[in-house]
Amino acid sequence: MKKILSGVIALLASLPLTAQHQSAIIKTNSEREVIPEGIAINPTDGKIYVSSIALHKILEIEKNGKHKELIKERQHGFLEGLGLKVDAKKQLVWALSNEKQGTDYVSMVHAFDIRTGAEKHKFVITDTTQHLFNDLILHPNGSIYITDTYGASIYVIDAARKDLKVLITDSLITYPNGITNTPAGKVYIATYSNGPVQLDVNTKGLKQLKGYSDSARAYNLDGLVYWNNSIIAVHNGEKTDKDNSIQQYWLNEAGDKIIKETQLDKGNEFFHSPTTAALYEDKLYVLSNSHLRDYNNNNESAKGISDKLSPVLVLVYDLKNK
Repeated sequence: MKKILSGVIALLASLPLTAQHQSAIIKTNSEREVIPEGIAINPTDGKIYVSSIALHKILEIEKNGKHKELIKERQHGFLEGLGLKVDAKKQLVWALSNEKQGTDYVSMVHAFDIRTGAEKHKFVITDTTQHLFNDLILHPNGSIYITDTYGASIYVIDAARKDLKVLITDSLITYPNGITNTPAGKVYIATYSNGPVQLDVNTKGLKQLKGYSDSARAYNLDGLVYWNNSIIAVHNGEKTDKDNSIQQYWLNEAGDKIIKETQLDKGNEFFHSPTTAALYEDKLYVLSNSHLRDYNNNNESAKGISDKLSPVLVLVYDLKNK
């Protein structure tokens, strides 16, 4: 039986001006060396799933902070864990993992049964050219779309789950990262080259999303979520966490231009390279402490720096209409 570890949830009595929407903190007592990156929530019960880069596993976290391992270290060949999404209907966690193995770069897409941890689907690419499957969406058309950061590409898995192939490669999406979609199927991608970009998956048309107030910030977005005609983004490209933030970009009716920008949080004391976010019941759950800066500065290793690291922590924000 998988061991369930204890944790705590702390409700905040007062909030700084830079965190006016924050309502709770979910703390776990996971290993410090997790280096968490991806987060997803099961809408049927609110359980949180977090991927680990350094420990090559997936954690399942309850709202009170208790957690267990859904996927143990390197189980089913799971590599350095990145993006996650939950298929609520089929009760699957879709997960991305990557690793350099000798001269090869290996990128994988997995689907794990939430109830048993069994692997139901796996797609693998191995190449001497560098790839990085970073984030994904489960699209209303039944397909799965995946950002390949080093390939300037979007991959697609067809609705029948038979094939993984490149949908589009384009300089407009050089260094794509987070990806999200509307209920109607509009797709938005965070890129380090051109800021947020809109993709039409039917025509493969790309269009920069203009109207942001700060281009340096808009070109350094990580995880994206769509909520009530807005895109909420984790901004983590600053040199120090005091300047990292959670940004909300409100869209026009057509969804092709930013008309207003709200900063939900900035410089939160619990920010340690925040990465991605997920939605549940009009609340935003942000993975706040990936410690990726510390990890990368240590030659992509968590060894010997545990004193700089901390257990997985999720910040919760109440979302409000503009």
